[in-house]
Amino acid sequence: MPDHAPDRGRAEIRAAGRSAPFRKGERLITAGTTSDEVLLVEAGLLKAVLPGFGVEPLVSLLGPGDLIGELGVINGRPRSAHVIALSPGRAVHLAASAFLRLRAQSYDVSALVDQTSLKRQRDADERQLAQTREVPARVASVLLKWVTELGRPTDAGLRLDGLSQRDLADAVAASEKSVETALGALRAKGLLRTARLCFILTDPAALARALDR
Repeated sequence: MPDHAPDRGRAEIRAAGRSAPFRKGERLITAGTTSDEVLLVEAGLLKAVLPGFGVEPLVSLLGPGDLIGELGVINGRPRSAHVIALSPGRAVHLAASAFLRLRAQSYDVSALVDQTSLKRQRDADERQLAQTREVPARVASVLLKWVTELGRPTDAGLRLDGLSQRDLADAVAASEKSVETALGALRAKGLLRTARLCFILTDPAALARALDR
């Protein structure tokens, strides 16, 4: 039986927080700043990148239902990553003190935090494993994960809007040229369609089978 506690936790955060829109390109969180609030994404696509000189590794994509910034608030530490909007959207903002109070009082909010932590650890493990593979496999696995989790069904397949080829290259630690070659191979096999800031997986199950071989 599914555990609905995290969904109830999201509802509690929505009721206690303030919903506000964000613009494409807006930086919602800046690394090194005070962790003074948590965010709950309601709509839109965002990326979390680690600060660096030149290349800033993209460590995760975030979409509706994702909780952001809770670890810094819980641990009382500054932000560790930039969070930047890849599309227009909306997020609930909840002050750190209110979030900590809710987490202490509500099993459902605590369950949401635990679920978020488990997902982050799983994502980190998957990233580490992916780095042992060749670039085409890294590109295919990252696309499969993100489009499956955050894409929307269309007649052509699962579609994800807002992600660029540069973002994908940053995520798999490869050059844009090698990523373009990998994408071309997927297009040639009929598993992928692309347009500007758009990736469509025409047969996610077939791509998953190909990666398991």
